[in-house]
Amino acid sequence: MAYKDRGLKKWGGFILSEHTAHMEQSNRTPQWKAAMDEEVIQSVLNHATSHHVMLAIQEYQPMGTEAQPDIVGQLIGIEEDSLYIRTSTGIHATELANIRHVEERRIEKWYS
Repeated sequence: MAYKDRGLKKWGGFILSEHTAHMEQSNRTPQWKAAMDEEVIQSVLNHATSHHVMLAIQEYQPMGTEAQPDIVGQLIGIEEDSLYIRTSTGIHATELANIRHVEERRIEKWYS
């Protein structure tokens, strides 16, 4: 009788509870954050430029639509009215006028 491998099912017990909690948190639907003044947005962007920190940016969306996930990445350049952010999937460009909320983001570890 040959052994039948169960594939990935046998590894399910090895997933850490912290990793499971992190995956559940990342699957939650995004919520609207408070809109920020242009001066506050500029000060956060200036700080991010000089200290090379990660940012989380929420963009304005058309009325009646749900909030989209934040753009999380490092600010790599500002040209005229455009921001360029390096994310885990590539480079994302957005207009300064489209920014609703911006904040510094620390890298969250799913392990301790």
